[in-house]
Amino acid sequence: MTLKNRNNIIMVHLVVLLFIAFVYLTPTHFDFLMWNVFLALLPLDFALLVLVARLKISQLIFSALWLLFFPNTMYMITDFIHLQYISTALDVRYQYFNYSVLAAGIFIGVFLGILSLELMMRRYLKNRRGFVALFTLAVVSWISSFGIYLGRFLRLNSWDVFTNFDLVWANIQNSVSKHMFAFVGLFALAQFAILVIYHYGGRLLFVLGEQVLAEERAVKDFSDEKNNLK
Repeated sequence: MTLKNRNNIIMVHLVVLLFIAFVYLTPTHFDFLMWNVFLALLPLDFALLVLVARLKISQLIFSALWLLFFPNTMYMITDFIHLQYISTALDVRYQYFNYSVLAAGIFIGVFLGILSLELMMRRYLKNRRGFVALFTLAVVSWISSFGIYLGRFLRLNSWDVFTNFDLVWANIQNSVSKHMFAFVGLFALAQFAILVIYHYGGRLLFVLGEQVLAEERAVKDFSDEKNNLK
């Protein structure tokens, strides 16, 4: 891992910690954001551990933990439900503050999840284009949506798999209903759209960056060749 990558990782964690500290120190209605954003950070850390781990067993363990905690990132989209407790109007200045804090927390959590998924795809997919990439994004979207359903409606947590697996399994069996399929299907489509735009938009930026570097190298080589002929 290069020094530049370390600095990027530190910056991401610093922003998350500053946001958590801000929510803790200011009078908001959204103290739950501290915990939710922290949970959204874990998949990114697990993905980073997958990249640096040398043992296969370690990579598999961290990959399983990543998949288990990844729904916590997209779960934050449902936190917009808390707007009902502060009114949805923007007719007073204090509401700007509430909207800003809630939206910032949600977007931070979602982007942490997307970033962690991109890292996992970089680790396990040699070809991150075409059908394989779309299929991976679709499967992750569906699994994540089901995890969101378990968390939002059945109030289950990721760690319940370790602490109370029987309860988790019983709730999963009892959750099968039209309501569950409707929620999971719609949220899977929403996540899939977000993930596809981020994935292919990111690849677009990467390609453009490579083109700029190639043009800069060509100009430099031409300049060096011209100087050598003098």
